[in-house]
Parts: sequence; structure tokens; C-alpha cells
Amino acid sequence: MKVSLFLILKLITACLCLYLIVIAFRWGIASTYYFQTNALLERWNDDRASLTIESYQQAKEAIEKAVNFHPEHNHYIHTQGRVLHWGIIVGAEKKSRYSDVGSLYLAATKTRPYWSETWTDLARLNAYLYGMNEKTRFYVAKSRATGRYTQHVMFTVSKIYLANWDYLSNEDKRSYILVVHDSFLKEYRLKEQLALAKKYNKLQMVCLLLYKSQYVEEANIKALKLRFCE
Repeated sequence: MKVSLFLILKLITACLCLYLIVIAFRWGIASTYYFQTNALLERWNDDRASLTIESYQQAKEAIEKAVNFHPEHNHYIHTQGRVLHWGIIVGAEKKSRYSDVGSLYLAATKTRPYWSETWTDLARLNAYLYGMNEKTRFYVAKSRATGRYTQHVMFTVSKIYLANWDYLSNEDKRSYILVVHDSFLKEYRLKEQLALAKKYNKLQMVCLLLYKSQYVEEANIKALKLRFCE
């Protein structure tokens, strides 16, 4: 009986080790395909001309394999949504697939709800499709809640507000000014924010709102007037 029990334990241990080896092997392959995909995404971001139907198909196949080998990995799911989004941009996918992009982003938030980039992608996508509606506001709020002081969140959220300026409520504008106010912590971010406002022809309006804001101290208002707004 003791020998049999020992053999059973050895068999269970061996099966468990084999299972873990298989899992590690699958995850390793998934990681390889993910990095292939990510390299293409970075190239497209740096050089839009490098985005072609051929490179899109390459990225699509790679990320599908990554998800196949590691289907529970939320970052791979998020990346799959990003690749599909680029596929729509390049014309390889129909615009009706924007709903699939949103579904993939949302699926990624289920197991990674505190990753701000997924929320900013959702906010940007929803703002592009539907403007500044309640769902866009919700995604913006989630972006701010999970990455308030990150450059990516601050820049993306500001672009959403500025692109939809004519449709913003007073509360929206107050929320936007809070984003700009947060950038006072680092001067290069403040410059980035005001340069973005200028790009959208809203610099003077933004400066005026900052002057009136309860969050901006008098010393900062003087610096704004002297260095950026006038």
C-alpha cells in the first residue's frame, strides 16, 4: 500500500510538472508573437507610412497566435484590439468592426481594471465614434482615476476635450482645466498642454479659464501671463 501510494504521488507530481512545462512553453511562444506585434505597433506610431495592409496582416496573425497560446492574457487582448483598430485605419477592415475593437478593450479591463491605457483607448474610440457623451465621460473618468498624473492619460484626455470643445458642458470644461492644472507639477507637461491647446486654436480660451480657476494660485497665473498666454 505504501509503495502504491508513493507511485501515485510520483505520477501526480510528474503530470503536474509536465503540465507546468507545457503552460510555460505556450506562454513563451505567446510572448514571442506579442513582441513581434508590438514592434509593428511601435513602427506604425512612429511612421504612419509604414502601416500597410501587408504589415497589418502580419501583426494580425501574430497577435491572434499570441492570444491562442495565452487566451487569458489581458494585455494581449488589449493589443489585439489596437491591431484591429489600425486595420480599420488602413482599410483592411470594415468600419463596422469598431464595435469589435471596443469589445476587446472592454474584455481587457475585466481582469486588469487599473491599467489606464486601456481606458484611454476606450475613451478615445468612443469620443471618435459618438463625441462627448456619457460613456466617453465615464471612460475619461476611469482614465483619470487609474493614471491621473501619467503623461499618456493627461495628453489623451486633453485631446478628447479639445477636439469636442464646442460640445463640452461647463462641468466638462472644469474637468479639463483640472487636467491642465495637474500639469503644473512639471513645466514640460504644462508646455505640452498649452501647445496642444494652441494647436486646437483654444489657447486664449484655456488661459482665460485658468485665470478664473480656483485651483490656480496667483503666482502661477502671473507666470502663465508672462511666459505662455500673452
